[in-house]
Amino acid sequence: RSSLLNAPTVTPSGTGLRAEYFDNLDFTNRIATRTDATVNFNWGTGSPYTIAPDTFSVQWTGQVQPRFTETYTFYTVADDGVRLWVNNQLVINNWSVQAPTERRGAITLNAGQRYDIRLEYFENAGGAVAQLG
Repeated sequence: RSSLLNAPTVTPSGTGLRAEYFDNLDFTNRIATRTDATVNFNWGTGSPYTIAPDTFSVQWTGQVQPRFTETYTFYTVADDGVRLWVNNQLVINNWSVQAPTERRGAITLNAGQRYDIRLEYFENAGGAVAQLG
C-alpha cells in the first residue's frame, strides 16, 4: 500500500517521519528520537529499544505534500491505540486497547501544499503493531 492510497502520483521528497519513543503510555518518558522511513512495525510481544513491552508509546511527526487537489484516504493498523492528525484535523481516532485493527480516515488536500501530519500510538498489552499508509 502506498502512503496515500488513492495518490500514486505523490512523490516522496523527505526521508521519513520524526519518531519519538517513550517508555510509558503518556508520552512523557522519551528514550529515543530517530527518523523512521515508514511506519510499518510489528514488534510481536516485544518492544523497540530497551523499552518494557506492553507499556510504551510513540509519536511520529512530519509533513505530506500531495501533487493533486483531491480527497486522500489514510489508513492505520494498530494494536493498541492510534490517533492520526492531518493538517491539525483528527482523521483517525481509535484510542483503545485492541487486537490489530484497521481504521481509515479521509481528508481533502490541495496540490503542492505541505500539511503537518502527526501519528500517536500506544501499546498496553499483548502484541504490538503500528502501521500507517
